[in-house]
Amino acid sequence: MGLPISIDIPDAKTAADFEPAFKRFEQIDHRFSTYKPDSEVSRYIKGEITENDLSGELKYVIERCHEAEQKTDGYFSAWAGGKFDPSGYVKGWAIAEAAKELERQGIKTYCIGAGGDILARSNTDKVWNIGIQSPADKAEILNKLSISNGAIATSGNYERGAHIINPKTNKPPDGLVSVTVVGPDIIWADVLATAIFARGSQAADFMAKQPGYELFVVKKLN
Repeated sequence: MGLPISIDIPDAKTAADFEPAFKRFEQIDHRFSTYKPDSEVSRYIKGEITENDLSGELKYVIERCHEAEQKTDGYFSAWAGGKFDPSGYVKGWAIAEAAKELERQGIKTYCIGAGGDILARSNTDKVWNIGIQSPADKAEILNKLSISNGAIATSGNYERGAHIINPKTNKPPDGLVSVTVVGPDIIWADVLATAIFARGSQAADFMAKQPGYELFVVKKLN
């Protein structure tokens, strides 16, 4: 995945509490990384394996990417730019999968962060304070969010360059510097953040159809 990953378990007793979640991240990275030439996704993109030979997990992700494209009016697309890249879906899904590993161990209070996306869960009074970083100055916090049970996803082209493409124009979107979505589900929050950033400044009507999700945007200055 090529992303920094952090896991906070306030009541962790040993390092072993973290191992299943990090192992799940490693499994997903091994299968879905577009940077590793021998990953299943890379081999599929290069045509070395066909759809009939794909693992159940990759077939599942492809199906979910199609669904996300339909639900976002095409602004979330794993096929933007001319080739298949499910990274925009996989990041949020990987966090959700790691969370399942913690839940299986009976861990109910935790916070997982990966590349700017965060999933927090608590069955206590634990609250995580999350700062939204300024795209122009990493030392500046534009807004602070406090969550106990929820997800935060941020998309933009200021960290990794123009990796998000508007599928309608096949060009990097214009108008926004970053988009942050807050809501109950990390996968859908991540999809929404990508879709809204790709859509550009015309996001208000679309977000009105997403109950339970809130939006924070940083716009370009003219």
